[in-house]
Amino acid sequence: MIKNITITKQDYLEYSKFAVSRLCNSKSKASSSFLKNMIIWFVLAVTFMSVFQLKSIRFNDFHWQSALITAIPFSILLIVFLYNINKFKRLSIPNDNGLVIGKKSLEFQADGITEINNLGHCFYKWEAVEVIEEHKGNVYIFVDKLSALIIPANSFASEAEKDELKAFVKKFL
Repeated sequence: MIKNITITKQDYLEYSKFAVSRLCNSKSKASSSFLKNMIIWFVLAVTFMSVFQLKSIRFNDFHWQSALITAIPFSILLIVFLYNINKFKRLSIPNDNGLVIGKKSLEFQADGITEINNLGHCFYKWEAVEVIEEHKGNVYIFVDKLSALIIPANSFASEAEKDELKAFVKKFL
């Protein structure tokens, strides 16, 4: 089975968001994460309740100017941090017609997957494929925790074609 695809920058950005969220939401951490969050919030609640029991705080005693002067540097740092994160995302987009973005052909065979683009080709044995996942119509064949073969939704003529490809890949997993 041969699949000709064209990956755009938007397809890559959708994949990038999905891959990172997939790593952050791993099933192994989910149960312990809930318990840790509950303990942390309990400790915070008890701490604040204790502080407020020591001395009653009235808003007319609160020095708003000091609070504002203290909050300004943190606000500036937060804005600079968010700006740098967005800049990093923009700069990390692969080159047009490179290894990731552009036209390519995926050939699915009994011994593995061959990826062919204008710069060369790569062969993945079925042992390299960890999982196949679908998100927003796009199909991702993960060959590592973060690396995947991206097949955009517009590459499929119908849902039946997409289901056929997914069934073919799952047969070898």
